[in-house]
Amino acid sequence: MRPTLLAALCAILCAGPTVALAQDEDDWEFQHEASLNQMVAAVRYDAGVAIVVQCRDNALSAALIGMPAGVGGLEVQARRADGRTDVQTWAPGPAPGILLSTVPARDIRFMRGGGLYSVRTVEGAPRALRTNFDLPTQSANLDRVLAACGWGLTDDRDQLIRAGSEVSFRDPDAPPVRLPQPRRGRGARPGMPDAPEAPAPSVPVLEPAESQISCVLRAMRLTVCRLDHPPTAAGNEAARSLRRLEGVQMYAADAAAAEGKVVYTAGPRTVTVIDYIAIGR
Repeated sequence: MRPTLLAALCAILCAGPTVALAQDEDDWEFQHEASLNQMVAAVRYDAGVAIVVQCRDNALSAALIGMPAGVGGLEVQARRADGRTDVQTWAPGPAPGILLSTVPARDIRFMRGGGLYSVRTVEGAPRALRTNFDLPTQSANLDRVLAACGWGLTDDRDQLIRAGSEVSFRDPDAPPVRLPQPRRGRGARPGMPDAPEAPAPSVPVLEPAESQISCVLRAMRLTVCRLDHPPTAAGNEAARSLRRLEGVQMYAADAAAAEGKVVYTAGPRTVTVIDYIAIGR
């Protein structure tokens, strides 16, 4: 992890109550590190639990920190104090106990309601998570982070039901993909072990939120696809990315239930590493 980012996040999350933070009454804690081109809004709870929203180098991210050890990527049902619900997906972070939002702008806007924010995995999920957060009733500092990265405070597709893991790009009836068998290294002899495989990267990567594309399902095809980040949508590559997705066939066990849902995917952009520190350790 970059030392500068480590120091910046520690300033707001690891420091004691005497640290100077910009915070209005019952609003998210806020810090602006101009030297890092970074804005952070956070809510801290007991036992090192925190929600961190960040705009750094014009890239938006959101993290749940201090989650139970061993919890990997999750699809959850989120609920707000006003009764509104949404499907959210959280990917494993760079350290145990950290989860990263895969659609941060939508998830951050969902948190703007304030009050109770509950997260529950569905019954029978392979990994269970059930937790509640008491969010600040004000969200001015949260809005500052969204705006700094060029995201709107509202989006009409937030009102559409989000498709979850029940919708897939892959036909469940298609034959399984057969991966090629690994070849022995040059000069290997029978009975001798192959060269060890390269270790997996320790820091996960996510597509940048700014390359996010949303499409609406109609007759199990992607329609009216768009780049959701306004500055990115104005770029030269926008039309090409959308043409590749428009009309793509999707699959679900219940096509009728999937009709009209919004699907989020990413355009052909280089991935970005989102690195957070472990909190309260």
